[in-house]
Amino acid sequence: MSQQQEIIRLEAVHKFLGLDYDQATEFQDIVNLAAELCGTPVALITLLDKDVNWVKVRTGIDAPAMPRETSFCQYTIQSDGLTIIPDTLEDRRFDNNPLVQEPPHVRFYAGAPLTIKGGIRLGSLCLFDAKPNNINKMQQKALAVMARQVTFLMQLELSQKILQDNLKVLEEKNESLRNIAHMQSHDIRQPLTSIMGLVDIIRNDGYKADKEKLMMIEEAAKELDKKVHDIVEQTTIEY
Repeated sequence: MSQQQEIIRLEAVHKFLGLDYDQATEFQDIVNLAAELCGTPVALITLLDKDVNWVKVRTGIDAPAMPRETSFCQYTIQSDGLTIIPDTLEDRRFDNNPLVQEPPHVRFYAGAPLTIKGGIRLGSLCLFDAKPNNINKMQQKALAVMARQVTFLMQLELSQKILQDNLKVLEEKNESLRNIAHMQSHDIRQPLTSIMGLVDIIRNDGYKADKEKLMMIEEAAKELDKKVHDIVEQTTIEY
C-alpha cells in the first residue's frame, strides 16, 4: 500500500471512528454470531488507525484498543480475502508479538477485511482463540458475508450521522436568520428614524441645512450602511 493510499484509508477510518457502535445492536449481533458460528471465544470489529487498532465491538475480551504494530488487523487489510493463521507459533511474523508470547497467548486468528467503495479497507471482522484452530469453507464464506454486512451497516450509520449533522446546521442557520430578521426590524429602524428626523428638521428650517446638521445626517447614513453590511455578512456566512 502506497503512502497516498494509506492517507486516504486513514481519512476514511477517522470518519467511521466517530460512529456510536453501541447504539446499533446489529453490530453486536453479528460479532456474537461470528464467534458462535466459527466456534471461537473471541470475535471483534476493529478499525485500524495510524498507531492504534481500535476495537469498536467485541465479545470475549474487554480491551478497547491495541497498538497497531502488534495487531493482526495490519495483515488483514493488505488483501481482499480472508487472513487465516491456524497456529501463530508457526508464523514467524509473531515471534516477538506480545499478544502471542504473553497473555492472552493468541494461537489462532481469522479476519475478513471491512472494505468500502474504492477498495478502502478500514479494519476487520476477526476471530481469536487461545489454542490452534481453523474454520472450514462454510465458516469462511459466512465470515466474509458478515464482514460485508458490517461494512454496509457502518456506511448506513455514517449516512444517518451526516444527515443529522446537516439538519442541525440547518436549524442553527434558521436561528441565525431569525436573529438577522430581528436585527432588521429593530437595529435598522433606529438610524432610519434618525435620518428621517433630521430631514424633518432641515425641512422645517426651509431646507437651509447648516454644516453640523449635514454631518449628523452623514453619521446616521454611515451607521445605516454598517448595519446593512453586517446583515449581508451574516446572511452569506458559510455553514
